[in-house]
Amino acid sequence: MANLIRMDLRRMFRSPMFFISLAVIGVFNILLNVGFTAAARFFVPTEVMPPATLTSSIVSPFYLPFFIILMFASLVSFSYADIANGYIKNIAGQLPHKSSTIISKFIVIGLHNLLFLAVGSLTNTLGNLMLSGMGMIHFVNDGMALQAILTLLLKWMLSMALASILMFVTIGIKNKILASIVGVIIGTGSLGLAYMGLSTAADTVFRTDGFDLGEFMPDTLFNAVSVGTNTAVINAVIVSLVCIAIFMTLTVKVFDKSDVK
Repeated sequence: MANLIRMDLRRMFRSPMFFISLAVIGVFNILLNVGFTAAARFFVPTEVMPPATLTSSIVSPFYLPFFIILMFASLVSFSYADIANGYIKNIAGQLPHKSSTIISKFIVIGLHNLLFLAVGSLTNTLGNLMLSGMGMIHFVNDGMALQAILTLLLKWMLSMALASILMFVTIGIKNKILASIVGVIIGTGSLGLAYMGLSTAADTVFRTDGFDLGEFMPDTLFNAVSVGTNTAVINAVIVSLVCIAIFMTLTVKVFDKSDVK
């Protein structure tokens, strides 16, 4: 397993998609943050800008929420690369359990997602520090850095739940295009309308009041969870673990029964 993880780490760090996606998120986090604030100052110089906090910089790693699509794109590309070039056939044939390759990928994707979230938070913070240095905003330490870091870790867990879904489509079903489409749908928040419709239907059928399916979906929880305000913390942990258990089990079982080509 250790050798598999080392090989997958090497593959990830040699992937152009990984570095390009990471760089785009980092650069545009800073450019958009500074650019939009500077534009607002230029066109409405009298507007009082609300202070930016260290907590908000950490817990919102992507300046625009759909930047997470780039993380998904890198994830899918990495997961499918050894299948596309036939490398998986050589490796899996030497292992007692070919599903070990999936466990290795999942571990490496854990580091992959952590790096994306960390770079996003750091560049958001850097952008706010630059704006503060230019006198455009007040950047304050609100004393809740620990809660912010814990929130980011919960978002990492939820990102791993989403990764398990994408891995099932990419590796289990072996469909990179479908996985990419699923990543875009999740990243744009398009499932929100579906959740609203299903929640309304559930209220009608089961005569409940105010049921919200989104409270149990990893993509919605990713944007909602907060340790500082104790929002959806338990839900985030449970949903992450259940989602990972279900989709990783499915991926392993389907992959073990399929022919490796």
